[in-house]
Amino acid sequence: MNLKFLAKLVELNTDSEMKSNYEECAEVIKEEAERVGLNVNTYRSNGKPNLIISLEVYEKPALLLATHYDVVPAGDGWKHPPFKLTIKGGKAYGRGAADDKGGILSAISAMEILRNKNSSKVNVKLLVTCDEEVGGEDGIGFLMKLKKKGEFVVKGDAAILIDAGPKVYIGSSGRVAGRVSMSAASEEILSLLSSITEYSKVREKLTSSLMSKSAKRRIWGRISVTMLNLSAGEIEYARAGVKSNIIPGECYVKLRGRKEMVIKGKQGHAGYPHLAVNPIQKALPLLRRMGVGGEGDCQLVFDLRTLPEESLESAFAEFKEYIARKAPAAKIDLTEKSEGYVLNEKHPFVEMMRRATGERKVYGTLGGTDAHFFIKRGIPAVCFGPIGDDSNAHGKDEFVRIKDIEFVSNSLVSLCENWKLKASHCE
Repeated sequence: MNLKFLAKLVELNTDSEMKSNYEECAEVIKEEAERVGLNVNTYRSNGKPNLIISLEVYEKPALLLATHYDVVPAGDGWKHPPFKLTIKGGKAYGRGAADDKGGILSAISAMEILRNKNSSKVNVKLLVTCDEEVGGEDGIGFLMKLKKKGEFVVKGDAAILIDAGPKVYIGSSGRVAGRVSMSAASEEILSLLSSITEYSKVREKLTSSLMSKSAKRRIWGRISVTMLNLSAGEIEYARAGVKSNIIPGECYVKLRGRKEMVIKGKQGHAGYPHLAVNPIQKALPLLRRMGVGGEGDCQLVFDLRTLPEESLESAFAEFKEYIARKAPAAKIDLTEKSEGYVLNEKHPFVEMMRRATGERKVYGTLGGTDAHFFIKRGIPAVCFGPIGDDSNAHGKDEFVRIKDIEFVSNSLVSLCENWKLKASHCE
């Protein structure tokens, strides 16, 4: 397990907003893959590099593995430096250590073992992409549409998104994100914030009916305000958030003529709001009390997680209609969307994953994934990876357990050595 390779990846801040160090990171990954004897091809979309790393064993079936090297902004307040890998107590700390650079290490390590043993019964293609954190269109989306001489460049009989926990995830949430802006009486602006809080309670009552009762974790609806810029009444400003899919760790509030206050929360992944503490929610009582009188302005960003069976368009339209009733002056814009999915737990590939991992139960992941790009091509997909529930993905002091990286790698080796799925090269 080459932790020096992981350290090199973490040292490169591949922030999905700044789009920094992409070429350097892709080169580090390419060098490591070639060092262990794998073939690498680079494909660029809008100037951003994506890698296809191949282990060809001249068998007909093909397994696709999907990872990404882009990360969310680190933010402040880390105990461990975000861009220097820190190993402590069996954990590797750093931005992207779990999501998803630890997954890249797991996949390449597995392919190295399979190559050295010459034991794989399936061709393996690892897709390392540039933009999972911002929708995937220039990454997996681009690669899955790419053709040469009329043929798809990427063909496969099954896919694994190495971007989840060390369990077998057969479904994921969809996602709708957008902006709400409003200039109106201060009381109307505060009513807008309260309305979204009320709507979150409505969403939380929705549960996917596609996940079987035997599933360990089901998928429910969620919505969070993840970014805020507000001025109203005695509030000179209230600011929070850096990215649409991150629940912020702090909300900064300044009352006119007074010093800035910091409302503390717990930063986290917007797909898992129950594991975070949203400081915007904590600040609401103060905002309601002080934000009265006169006119005000508000811009906020929301992250709405849908059920796999929900139409993204319908979910957005329902939210838009709800806000229109509560705050008619508000303008709502859709900025990002990705579909959810569920794979039948009786699918042969799910059974193969159960055997390879030793995990009989199946799960639904609350985060969004790029799996829908495979599903659209008729390729069955699951999510599986080294990201623990407590890994603080998208939060401060993100970490991955080294044993989980090893477990994922060993499980992939077992899967490929005991491959049973016949070749179909689903289109």
